[in-house]
Amino acid sequence: MADPNVSQTPCPSCGGIFAWDAAAGSLRCGSCGEVKEPPASGVVVEHDLRDMLRAKPRGRLGAGVSEVVCGECGATVEFPEGVVATRCSFCDSPQVLAASAREDRVQPESVIPFAVTREAATSSFKGWLGKLWFRPRDLASKASVTDLRGVYVPYWTFSADVTSSWTADAGYRYDQVETTTDSNGLRHERIVQKTRWQPARGQRHDRYDDHLVCASAGLPDAQARKAAGSFATSELVTFSADYLLGFSAESYAIDCPAAWTQAQEDLAGEQLSRCGHDVPGDTHRSLRATHRFEDVTVKHALLPIWIAAFRYQGKTYRFLVNGQSGKVAGDAPLSWPKVLLFVAVVIALAVAAYFVFKR
Repeated sequence: MADPNVSQTPCPSCGGIFAWDAAAGSLRCGSCGEVKEPPASGVVVEHDLRDMLRAKPRGRLGAGVSEVVCGECGATVEFPEGVVATRCSFCDSPQVLAASAREDRVQPESVIPFAVTREAATSSFKGWLGKLWFRPRDLASKASVTDLRGVYVPYWTFSADVTSSWTADAGYRYDQVETTTDSNGLRHERIVQKTRWQPARGQRHDRYDDHLVCASAGLPDAQARKAAGSFATSELVTFSADYLLGFSAESYAIDCPAAWTQAQEDLAGEQLSRCGHDVPGDTHRSLRATHRFEDVTVKHALLPIWIAAFRYQGKTYRFLVNGQSGKVAGDAPLSWPKVLLFVAVVIALAVAAYFVFKR
């Protein structure tokens, strides 16, 4: 059955519908099997950040002429004319509202096509469910694998040179013998470890390529970071709507300026950690750093993720499969009786071990 959120194009041979075949890496007609190669990829353009921040949006996403907006999670997904979406691809909410696709968006210029098939993602989903021992017994029936949806999720990628200047107190540990006298007048010696502090400063230079910031409204930040952890952006190709055939595509909810603010925070945190490793001595304290960002470039890209959204006792849970690498991430409800049983068993074993060794 066709996904209600996808674009469709007719096959010239039989009039069937083309869709992107993740296994074959090409477009394939669902009726006669005719293969249509996607456009050859050109050079993936990286824009100077200053130019991108000044640029005016250039049109729709390209997946369709209409869109649905989820009233629960806020995700916006484009879909073709005449198609009605009844549930959100991200949170499975039925609160979706149809509208005309907006013309004021920055269009994506690069994409990583789906390379993981629905069958492979389904297998990963079933395997994940089977390993969740601390979950409710009826979870499998609540998390229907038929709800698995392929979605192109919007990301901004930033590349930058970062120069960091840091100051800190460098600590050098040493041993010192201390002598004490007890109440009987006897002297005792012990070795005490102490730290000698002295000021230190330094500078380092690093290059970051394609730091990803998720621009989705449908995926929580923590889940988006897990899903993005294994994307190989070296495989980005120039954008074509052909790659979207058979899949949903979300429009970005976080624009470039806000995404760059997030990227600066991420890179500054990483730089502070790296500066900490540069401080001499055995330990350090009062680490401070300033960062200068230069030669910053940005791309707007769509990245492939399989999403299973299911509800359990009124709460939404998600399971994700990276559509390029197959890496999985997800969350699910806990079965507290199972958790308490496990804790009780651990305590019982600990008590038994205590009495065994006490003998």
